[in-house]
Amino acid sequence: MPNNISTEEYVNPGLLKVRKLWTGLLTMAAVSVVSMFFLVWSDGRPDIRVPEPEACQVLSSSLTESFLKRVDEVWSLSHLKLMQSCRWNFNASALAQYRAELGHCCNASAWLALTQVNTPLGSNIVYDGYRSKSLKVSSGLLEILPEESPFQEPFYKTCAVVGNGGILRNSSCGSEIDEHQFVIRFNLPSMDFPEDVGRKSSIVTVNPSILQKRFHGLNGRRLPFVKAAAIYGETWFLIPAFSYPGQNEASYRALYALQDSGSRSPIFFFHPQYLSALTRYWHEHGFHPTRLSSGFMLVNAALELCQHITLYGFWPFSLHPDGHPLPHHYYDNQLPNPRMHLMPQEFACYVNMHFQGVLQLHVGKC
Repeated sequence: MPNNISTEEYVNPGLLKVRKLWTGLLTMAAVSVVSMFFLVWSDGRPDIRVPEPEACQVLSSSLTESFLKRVDEVWSLSHLKLMQSCRWNFNASALAQYRAELGHCCNASAWLALTQVNTPLGSNIVYDGYRSKSLKVSSGLLEILPEESPFQEPFYKTCAVVGNGGILRNSSCGSEIDEHQFVIRFNLPSMDFPEDVGRKSSIVTVNPSILQKRFHGLNGRRLPFVKAAAIYGETWFLIPAFSYPGQNEASYRALYALQDSGSRSPIFFFHPQYLSALTRYWHEHGFHPTRLSSGFMLVNAALELCQHITLYGFWPFSLHPDGHPLPHHYYDNQLPNPRMHLMPQEFACYVNMHFQGVLQLHVGKC
């Protein structure tokens, strides 16, 4: 994580900018040289590898706050072989540091979901995406909320956070994903590729926009949504119902639909206070998207809730590492709104965490 350097406040601002510029350029040049050296040497001499500690140290040290902002597809493709050549080792102390910081600012175990405990009658729910608006908690709302947080169990031993990236197609990662104790998925994804994405689901997020587009806000028939939810088996659904005004009603109808159908899969609502606190945390660490993606939100929650975390399907680029084109999702090619999320920068954060030993980022085939 970036650290504040107290001595900077005593340095001439102009000189500091020049120094930072040259430091960034030299760092990028060093990484490029090491990467080219590795690619040429490893391709020409398969039995010889770049000395792992030196190469990995150069790449890891390059992942500063300023460098993360420059990550793009060219950077990712040119450095992936070097990243994969570095032996990954779990770093319990580094994970503990993230867990302590995130627990202090955000506390997923208590605040990730709206509950009767953290959302008392008469209190105001402030929309995290539209903070000038709020909703007063009524008795009707309170009675559909769980009494306590469902996330207060001891840490999950192993968690798979499964993104929807096209890189999952033909990955053969399904059985490996299903071996994890807890599996997180996003936005009612297709389960038509079990050999690549697995069958197990513990949490599935549902954006209200999906309820509107795919199920017409559940204003008419609700059976299509019930059938779509049943595909994931007995799982928890998590909806950001209170991020923007006007999204909560469709979210209520989704909850009622599952309850009325006798489904054993409960629906929980993201607490907007958790999402606001998480956004502030990353703003303080130099990351300023319009909105964090659902994937990034739940990766951060997993940092608090899981002992060992592996990410699959997080690759926000149009080319596979071997060069062939990829759809944006493993099930379609619908592109995200680039004004809303900063997917390449989120990916760079995952790479940084991978090198710290906080989580394992899996890219490619299993």
